[in-house]
Amino acid sequence: MKSFPSWGLLGLVVAALPVGEARAQLGDSPEVARGITVVNRQRPDFDPLGVRLGGFRLNGAVEAGPGWDSNIFGRRRNVVSDGFVEERGNLSLRSDWTTHAAGISANSVNRQYFSESRQDWNDWDLGGFGRYDFSADTALQAAYRHYRAHLDVYNFDVQSAGIVQPVAYNSDEVSVVGNTRLNRLGLIAQGVYRTFDFEDTVIRNTLTPVSQNSFNTAIGAVGGSYSLAPGRNITTIVRVQDIKYTDNISSRRDSFTWEALAGFDYDFDGVWQARVALGWRQREYSGPNLKTLEGPAVEAAVTYAPTQLTTARFRLTRTIEESIRQDAVSYQRTQIGLTLDHEYLRNVLLQADLLYDRREYESPNQTASDGVLTLTARYLLNRNATVVASYGYRRRIEATGGFQEFDRNLLQLRLRLAI
Repeated sequence: MKSFPSWGLLGLVVAALPVGEARAQLGDSPEVARGITVVNRQRPDFDPLGVRLGGFRLNGAVEAGPGWDSNIFGRRRNVVSDGFVEERGNLSLRSDWTTHAAGISANSVNRQYFSESRQDWNDWDLGGFGRYDFSADTALQAAYRHYRAHLDVYNFDVQSAGIVQPVAYNSDEVSVVGNTRLNRLGLIAQGVYRTFDFEDTVIRNTLTPVSQNSFNTAIGAVGGSYSLAPGRNITTIVRVQDIKYTDNISSRRDSFTWEALAGFDYDFDGVWQARVALGWRQREYSGPNLKTLEGPAVEAAVTYAPTQLTTARFRLTRTIEESIRQDAVSYQRTQIGLTLDHEYLRNVLLQADLLYDRREYESPNQTASDGVLTLTARYLLNRNATVVASYGYRRRIEATGGFQEFDRNLLQLRLRLAI
């Protein structure tokens, strides 16, 4: 389920951690290195080679295929199903320098329905980055990316706003991050500025002013880690966020958020690894009638790799996100997920992903919970061609405010070609 992107805290913490000793080898082969899982393992017989262009490497892929959606509007009654064609593509050019780094990349995902063309969407992003390495332990990186994305029609926030088609928006993001390490102490600082510009939607010749929900946000974060031993670190992070809406009619929704978390990044025995950060988050609004939103902040990820062929990943996050509803401003979102990856016969990759997604609104007092199951099989024909088959099942487990529960099935088959 798509929503407004939130900036994960663990990613900031990880960037500050010492990485040299944390990945001690279990053997001479890189395929059995400590921390290598089914997802990030290199496969020399099937990985695309890319194209060498001087000190850069060009990689790219396209994939396309048909699919079927059993409930494109996410309804319990008057269910509408439809077939579709989906195309995906990505292209990246990145340096292979021993120090410093630079690169650009572009991604695109498009879907066209056979009958319900108003449900079509076209998502893409384009951007680049540059990194300057002052030393092996100190670096400064800057990046820019433009996004064209959408919120799905079965998103509870979209349904609550009375919208029956995808909500498109454009976004620009500029970020700067610096990190260093002083013996056992790792430090990081990051600044992000991002815009969200929503497009108005016309439904049955009536204009829905979604653009009133456009906003800009500035985020600053500082974090640190202390290494107890290779791969075992205590972590802390503090973040502040300022949100300002671009339309004066929505200025009461402007807010300021602070959060502080502490936790650990711990490699227990090469089989179990965990990253956990717990703390508190509080958001205050400009509008005098809007209640302060506060509660626990959680970022957790646990990886279990009993063999080189099977990996289990558990994740838990609790965030505050913006709403496009006129009768609600923000909501607290809790996501609990479990992903199982298995490598079968070397060139068949199987994945099962289970997600519980819960939203809690303060005013009006409403909740909504979705359960999502996704099964994916990737058959690696060779280093340039892959067949991807997937099945997704979504169920609205519960919802208040008169919104109905529903079921949705999604089938897809795609051929991927890569260089």
